[in-house]
Amino acid sequence: MDKIVSLQKRIESKKQKDLTRQYRGKIQAIQKVTQCSSCHLRCSMCGLYLKPGDSTNHSHSTQSEYTFCENCKGEFEEFLAISRGEKQPHLFWHNEEWMNMWSTWLNHRKAINRFIDSPEFKLLLEEIGTQP
Repeated sequence: MDKIVSLQKRIESKKQKDLTRQYRGKIQAIQKVTQCSSCHLRCSMCGLYLKPGDSTNHSHSTQSEYTFCENCKGEFEEFLAISRGEKQPHLFWHNEEWMNMWSTWLNHRKAINRFIDSPEFKLLLEEIGTQP
């Protein structure tokens, strides 16, 4: 009787393995989004690789928590000034859609930061044994 295999146990085992694989993939996706979005070696907007000693790495003039390449830094500063009403757009592409693009990008980044600060994300890190 020892050689009889329980089909129910095999089915449950396969379901558990599939579920574990599915969760592992989802957790890896969350890790990539949160880690890659916080990478200080790439431009936060366009993803351009920045050299560690590059002076454009951090946007000190805007006191931004984001890392930008020189071009994106200029565009972001323009966006901030225009959205605050400090200046008028002077470049033809600084239109409503451009403002919406930067606004949406900023909201996306803020949402990621709020998720990273959430108790559930901290619990997830504890579960997988990673420090924030």
